[in-house]
Amino acid sequence: MRLSPGLVRHDGNAQLFRSVEMSILSTLAGSPLHLHAEGLRGTGKTTILRAARQALPRVRRIKSCLFNCDPERPHCPQHGPGGEWEAEWIPMPFLEISHSAKVGTVVGSVDLGRLTEATRPQAALLPGSLPQAHRGIIFVDEINRLADTAPELADVLLDVMGTKPGRIQIEETGLPRVELPLSVSVWAASNPDEDPGPLEDIRKQLSDRFDFVIGMSRPGRVEVVAEILACRGSGRREASLPVDESEIWHRVLARYGVVVFPLPLRRLVASLYVDFSLESLRSVEALQLGAHIHAVLEGRDEVALRDVLAVAPLALHHRADLATITEIMKHLEEWGNRPDREMPRRAADGDGGADGQVETPGEMAVAAPPATPARSWGGLLAKLKRSLDGPGAVSGGGGKVGGTAGWQGGDSGSAGMARRMVDRGSRSRDLTAPGALADPMQVTPFAPPALARPMVELPPDELVRLPEVQS
Repeated sequence: MRLSPGLVRHDGNAQLFRSVEMSILSTLAGSPLHLHAEGLRGTGKTTILRAARQALPRVRRIKSCLFNCDPERPHCPQHGPGGEWEAEWIPMPFLEISHSAKVGTVVGSVDLGRLTEATRPQAALLPGSLPQAHRGIIFVDEINRLADTAPELADVLLDVMGTKPGRIQIEETGLPRVELPLSVSVWAASNPDEDPGPLEDIRKQLSDRFDFVIGMSRPGRVEVVAEILACRGSGRREASLPVDESEIWHRVLARYGVVVFPLPLRRLVASLYVDFSLESLRSVEALQLGAHIHAVLEGRDEVALRDVLAVAPLALHHRADLATITEIMKHLEEWGNRPDREMPRRAADGDGGADGQVETPGEMAVAAPPATPARSWGGLLAKLKRSLDGPGAVSGGGGKVGGTAGWQGGDSGSAGMARRMVDRGSRSRDLTAPGALADPMQVTPFAPPALARPMVELPPDELVRLPEVQS
């Protein structure tokens, strides 16, 4: 993993689980989130991604439509808008692209079955893996090898992942060209130490298309290994969820459009692109989308700095070097500690820790994961269901992330003190008017984390403090 342990101490296993949760929800919402798990062989990348099939929700489509048309928004040539269609519920599509696949099987080609019918032959197109995965997931294992040995398939992925939703074009000689919108999340895995090397060195354009890159390392705890083994065994189970469990995802989806992204936080994310000369706008786009979905899964109605801190390393892993990522994380933490910034509205009561203290963003960023990180896909659904049965956060009603408290909760600590000082100073005098001068007697000075005492109130022995003489 390229990030230093001081920035993020969560296991790659836990990061991949959370990223997959976010991608499933974003796919359900129609905003694909592309993931790339990168690490040494045998770290559980492919096992976890394939086992996620058992957690995929059901989606509603026009009955028997190979393109998975949404009955409310049909998009394929057979189902035009304005029609009335019989609908059905199916498991969210999950298809794989193999290294031996041809462009025709991935994109689409002539339907030989219909062309060779004895009674009524027809020249028609058969959609490939990508069109059939619409509103679902496409998985590519060892994508670095695919980009090297099958550049034409990498070009197809570039088109599909270039915009959200993407587009795909099916062309065959003698048949009219078919162009379709395509909303699909691409999941991939690779080992950068094997030939031909890291994906970003082979096809940097394709690497940049991935919103998150999750660095996977060798598991160091028994619980994590047991979790991977549970995922491996789950491949024999039924891939689709029961209807009642699938409904949990749709109930969580109802929060998607409710969560607010505060303008100061959005400006902070936007400033990263300019201030740190990030090469791609997709870095801040992925950061914004990831923070939004992270807040949804945590059960909050407003994106907080903790959500940005949680996804920033994943969005920047493959787009910046370690020094730049370190500076960005430091910048985000310093912004959170600034008392003069525009604060998002206060979080719900009870957002602090068990001892009533509020942690700083820096403490959150280096917090260790919970002692029991095992998170099977069945456990994920149980967790979501518990959160939906009553008010409160998805994480258990405390507004905690990874076992740490949020810095915005309550009015204790430096954040609450800063808020009170800003309010007090704004009531004393309007300093924003043109030509306004600050009156030291009317403005409350402060030096976080404690309120500063005016010099006129200091006794003579405190005006000048001499250093203590070391014996």
